[in-house]
Amino acid sequence: MLSWTRTLNMDDAHSLLARVEPGMAFASWATVCHGDLRHLSLARRREIVRLLRDHVLGLDPQRRVVENLFLRFYRNAAASAQVDLLDLAWALSHPLPLLVADRILAPARASGELDIPLASVEDLVRSSLATDKAESIRKTRTVVLGALERVGAIRSRGTGKNRSIRASRGEPHPLAFGWLLYRSGRNGPHELSLDRGVTESMGTRLTGCTAEHASAAIAWCLDRGVVGRAGDMLVCDGRPISRIPRSELTGAAAGPP
Repeated sequence: MLSWTRTLNMDDAHSLLARVEPGMAFASWATVCHGDLRHLSLARRREIVRLLRDHVLGLDPQRRVVENLFLRFYRNAAASAQVDLLDLAWALSHPLPLLVADRILAPARASGELDIPLASVEDLVRSSLATDKAESIRKTRTVVLGALERVGAIRSRGTGKNRSIRASRGEPHPLAFGWLLYRSGRNGPHELSLDRGVTESMGTRLTGCTAEHASAAIAWCLDRGVVGRAGDMLVCDGRPISRIPRSELTGAAAGPP
């Protein structure tokens, strides 16, 4: 896989996403973005716009913004959910954060040995990338760890070779968890069982949230119609999030009953 060395300033990204509207010409939105980011260099402005275009937004053949799954959730979310949605989307914009979560963090939580050797993360990054350049490996490792920390999957202290890492458990907003339920059920609306939604969905795998948190988040989504249910299967069928009253989507983060 390719290296991941670019970073995204989340404050800037949220400001720019607040400017986007479905049907808007991408070029028009980009012009607005450049005006809002005048404090940055032209190269950095272009990079932020490109990162959001490539990893968050969807465009039609006429290069107009479409309301893709992410934007549908994001535009109807409370501010706290928007923060989690973008953090999760950024972490999933490259395969490595989920790979580290599955291969290193989940086993560490299961064993109770929560301290993660930096070398184990670097070894996985090195073996996964198509390059052997030390600087690309180092930068990719740093970006991966930053993404995992933002979603609550790890806690870290220090920098560089002195960085200490500890596996932790995130608590994603239930609406953001619901978005990841849609991302988890790729092969049809009835693919994801309720049990797998709790234990194996992307939200649980990426953030390491507890089963109690995942269950409460799913219950929140079911109660508000974000996802449906057919027997013991979760139905993620593209139901119109925009038609659910916004007041129903601004609940506090889920937690144990």
